Amino acid sequence: MCELNLNIFNLVIIASIFIGTTFGSLLIFTKRINRKANSLLGLVVFIIVLWNIWVVSIDFQFTHYFTYFYLIPLHYSLVLGPLLYFYVKRMTNFSFHFSKKELLHFLPVILELSVHFLIIREAFTTQKTSIETGIFYQIIPIIQFLAIISVVSYSIYALKEIRIYQTWLNENYSDNNAYNLRWLYRLIVIFAIIWILWVPYTFIDYLVFNFQLGISDYYPMYIALSIITIWISAEAFLRPEIVFLEANKKEVHHKKEYPTEEILEKASWLKEEMKKNRFYLNSELTLKSLADNLNMHPNMLSKVINDGLNKNFSDFINEYRVNAIVEKLQSGNHDHITLLGLSFECGFNSKTTFNRVFKNIKGITPLQYKKSIENNSK
Repeated sequence: MCELNLNIFNLVIIASIFIGTTFGSLLIFTKRINRKANSLLGLVVFIIVLWNIWVVSIDFQFTHYFTYFYLIPLHYSLVLGPLLYFYVKRMTNFSFHFSKKELLHFLPVILELSVHFLIIREAFTTQKTSIETGIFYQIIPIIQFLAIISVVSYSIYALKEIRIYQTWLNENYSDNNAYNLRWLYRLIVIFAIIWILWVPYTFIDYLVFNFQLGISDYYPMYIALSIITIWISAEAFLRPEIVFLEANKKEVHHKKEYPTEEILEKASWLKEEMKKNRFYLNSELTLKSLADNLNMHPNMLSKVINDGLNKNFSDFINEYRVNAIVEKLQSGNHDHITLLGLSFECGFNSKTTFNRVFKNIKGITPLQYKKSIENNSK
């Protein structure tokens, strides 16, 4: 019997297996509004978990205890990219449904499984372990390279979907902090970078060391990949679920045109209506609800804001909110109310959004602005 060679690296991998299994199960089996999207992300987590089980099985030489353990296919790296992309697709467009066409994206996994069975056949014939076979040495680097291309390419497409979604949010929601996916955008960027880092690892291993680097040499990559995958799954599960007031339909935005006289007149009228009725004080204001209040079609209202005022809906509404806060600060009659309290009074419902929007518009933070007013009044 072989002794288990425990060290800090494989202990981290073992921990990631248990943590990943927990979050993967929660994402797939917990009944939530975003369950269909979460299930796709849960599969991503389980694929990384299986990969880590393969890593540990080699490090601990499982075949000494379970002779035919290597028969179990544990590599599905060519489906990671499509799963992550369709998770984002589902998160950014609730009306999206799988069709037969989408299933074509998962066909490359057949290649990966075919290589696995070829390795098994050679292992049986030569009485070697799977990682000692010639096919493993010759084909696995190619599969790794294809997986890198796949993950990075699908990550780029996923980031594009998030950018389109963020634009849609800005054009339909006045305070979209609860709905934005900036956290997912950042994590997918990190996820893709980690996969890109496999390139120098693979080339150095293949060209310099003749594919002789051991599992321990790859531990930093496996650990980094495990951490970011679990991070994404934890964020996805622990964040409040998104419930949209209206369906997210990916419509083609009208081309930017020079505004007609009618649009300019409607833009002036719209600004007067905003001042008179102070619709911006409603923290749940959306393009559709404002259009209903103004007896306008949402498409026309969007055109008036975009072309007539050269703004998106979010910027248009939040400017009124920031100006209302500035007016209250300058009046000196609201010193007993905190900045956060003033922001809530003026239509914001998130401290993060309030600080970000205020700084974008005024160039300084709300606290700095308040102090500048106090200093000028002395």
